[in-house]
Amino acid sequence: MKFMVAFSSPKRSAKTVGVAAQHAKALNAELVLLRVIPDPHKVGVVAELIATERPMEKAQEQVNDVSTQLREQGINASGMVTVGEVAPGIIKVAQELKVDMLFVGTTSVSKHPFFLMKKDPVVHYLVDHCPLALCLVRHEDSPDETE
Repeated sequence: MKFMVAFSSPKRSAKTVGVAAQHAKALNAELVLLRVIPDPHKVGVVAELIATERPMEKAQEQVNDVSTQLREQGINASGMVTVGEVAPGIIKVAQELKVDMLFVGTTSVSKHPFFLMKKDPVVHYLVDHCPLALCLVRHEDSPDETE
């Protein structure tokens, strides 16, 4: 059995990783952390002009650190970082790896949404398009938490 976590950062993904790790440990499943970095060439001219390797390096470092912590807990964990469209990229890698379940973090819809956006576009894309089993892990928003 193989599980995957759509990983964004150690802090933002901590609860999702924790839930997935509990399931992986209980079922002796493999756990893959996946971080998809948006392709600067497709985001826009300014992003392309200022693009460096730093985001990719930082993401890989974070994924490796969390994977190592999971392995120290006895979980068969690995991590990977890719570049591309985030939501379609998550689905593509999950299908290529033949993942049984995808764990995705989501926040509560607050009374005062940020810039009137009530929905997380990545989560909603995954709910609408992912052919795999999804486990949505709700993260409660707190006033002192920065996204």
